[in-house]
Amino acid sequence: MGVASIGVRLVAEASGSAGAGFVYSWLVPDDGRRGWMLFVPAERLFRECDGTGAVLEDGMEVRFGLTEDESARRHARWEGSQEWRVMVTAAYGVWKRFQEHGKPPRQADRTFY
Repeated sequence: MGVASIGVRLVAEASGSAGAGFVYSWLVPDDGRRGWMLFVPAERLFRECDGTGAVLEDGMEVRFGLTEDESARRHARWEGSQEWRVMVTAAYGVWKRFQEHGKPPRQADRTFY
């Protein structure tokens, strides 16, 4: 796969068993792949969810701030899949803007290779 853009948009605030957070949609316009992720700032955590913020039972998750070994162990089952690459790229865009501005961004478009 070459270079692709990802549109990332804040679509809702959520609360529930997964914790208070923010629901983001992501879209790869070049091929139509799309998904949603719940960002829980207090946990530095992004979890795959549906459009309402309900976390998927066996969904992917990305957690920032882990050691390299812990990150590799926690994320190993998704490594290599294209959906994982898209979600990590989208989550990183949100996380970076969150750190810069101290609040969840309304959008965080990214490019991945």
